[in-house]
Amino acid sequence: MGNESSEQMFFEDLILLDKDFQNNNQFFEFTFSVLRKKGYVNNSFLDAIKKRESSFPTALPTEPYVVAMPHTDIEHVIKPFIFFTRVKGTIPWCEMANNDHVLNANFVFLLGFNKKNGHIDLLQKLMSCFVNSCFLESLFHAKNKHEVFTLLTSNINL
Repeated sequence: MGNESSEQMFFEDLILLDKDFQNNNQFFEFTFSVLRKKGYVNNSFLDAIKKRESSFPTALPTEPYVVAMPHTDIEHVIKPFIFFTRVKGTIPWCEMANNDHVLNANFVFLLGFNKKNGHIDLLQKLMSCFVNSCFLESLFHAKNKHEVFTLLTSNINL
């Protein structure tokens, strides 16, 4: 069984702050272009992430800010990553396990795994942070990418 946590997953150049997106397709198209250019994903990633998110939505009704954590199959990822986005305003995003309920996501953790089953421990660590309202408040009020990077790497021990 692979273990993603032995590798670095957060990168300061994969942190996006206060960008406006109308919907998750627009978000995926923007982030795909960044990830593809930097060599993190294959050309197949964009279609795969859109298809998976439409079948298995990933927004969590966390408080005080909603978090989405989309991901897709390992064959679409070259190098593991977590692309963190704090959106300007919110993005309408379907709730996990409930396609009929739309939440307004403040944060998106776009996850890229390239090892089978390597993400389970990571998902548990992320979920434990997402239920911490102080952590979410800190992310919301962080002033720059470096501050966000420090918050992520010091609170989510990979």
